[in-house]
Amino acid sequence: MNEKDFINLIRLCVKCGGCKTQCPTFLSRREETETARGRVKLLHALVEGKVKPTKKFNERLRSCLLCGSCANHCPLNIDLMEVFYHARTIIRDHDTTMAITGFLSKIAFKNTDLTINMIKPFQKLINNRLAKRKLMPANVQFTENQFKKTGIFMAKNKIGRVAIFSGCTIKHIYPELMFSAARVFNALRYEVVFPTSEVCCGVPFRSLGMEATAITYAERNYETFSKLKVDAIISLCPTCVVSLKKHYPALIGNGLENVYDISDFLRGKIDMDSIDSSGGPRRKTVNLRAVFHEPCHQRNELKNGSQTRELINTLRRQQHDTADPFDIELLEPNRQSCCGFGGAFSVFFSDMSNQILGETVKELDKTNAEAVITTCPNCIFQLSKAIQDKPIYHLIEIIEEAITPQA
Repeated sequence: MNEKDFINLIRLCVKCGGCKTQCPTFLSRREETETARGRVKLLHALVEGKVKPTKKFNERLRSCLLCGSCANHCPLNIDLMEVFYHARTIIRDHDTTMAITGFLSKIAFKNTDLTINMIKPFQKLINNRLAKRKLMPANVQFTENQFKKTGIFMAKNKIGRVAIFSGCTIKHIYPELMFSAARVFNALRYEVVFPTSEVCCGVPFRSLGMEATAITYAERNYETFSKLKVDAIISLCPTCVVSLKKHYPALIGNGLENVYDISDFLRGKIDMDSIDSSGGPRRKTVNLRAVFHEPCHQRNELKNGSQTRELINTLRRQQHDTADPFDIELLEPNRQSCCGFGGAFSVFFSDMSNQILGETVKELDKTNAEAVITTCPNCIFQLSKAIQDKPIYHLIEIIEEAITPQA
């Protein structure tokens, strides 16, 4: 975004306050400067030369979760996310915290496998300290990328071919979800490709005001995925989907047009009569009361949470009369709310992050569910800090349990 567009967008804001209704940071602090309206006012003052980017000023801009709720509730449809991403590029040179974190992130993401190998000898110590500070769940294990070369999972009677954009959290914390995805799409008769040259989607860098670095990563991913002859590029992370579909055109002028969230792609595609069941008998009977936690970027940007719910209900209907029924009672909290992760937000503002998490978990617990289902690996990571008495499943695991044969 250029400076002219940035100024035009913040001048469009009429300060109506519609952005406050679901803003996680405002609901946590009840302060005007913790709303999109308040932050836009600060940016107005900055571009008019009335204020300078002081430490406190910068903290107010960094304390935004970038969840998209404000833009989703803006009556003028102002692209507030692009406004706040651009604002961070402005303050970065005046913010020591962002500069140091950005420098370390650039080193860490340059070769994530090398980074993980370097911390492995100290992983237990690091985990214990970070878990005590509520910066990460207990017993998390960081792993190397499972694919040292491009992984291809062949399907019998193939009807198509898909590529999976894994994302950093799945690749290095929850790699089992990559294999769940492979089994699901193979059962649906799709060949599955995991390109080894995939890099970070770029969102962490944008959140730190590192636009040039985000562009470099976007170009690398575009180069990799645009050359693949696939029917779709699918991600199990809503944030990655938003980045590939929405951010890349703004950053590099090219978007990956055939990018899908798992719920979008599988809509209408699960037919139990056409699924490859040659691997053996169906999985055991599933009877579960589960509450659905809808991630912010799914709710506010992809806006396809209803498709996730319908997907689970479709599985229930199609398996209702089978020998091994799949029966999930899908519950809803009184209010869908942010988990409080927001990447670096959970580190910079850990107290607020954990307060937001606590309120969300309270709402989930009120349902008396036996499990939590979500569509975001980062939400799984964050929710696991506070939920130890019930499992937290990614949607792909639920689909795998319903349609694939026993191992």
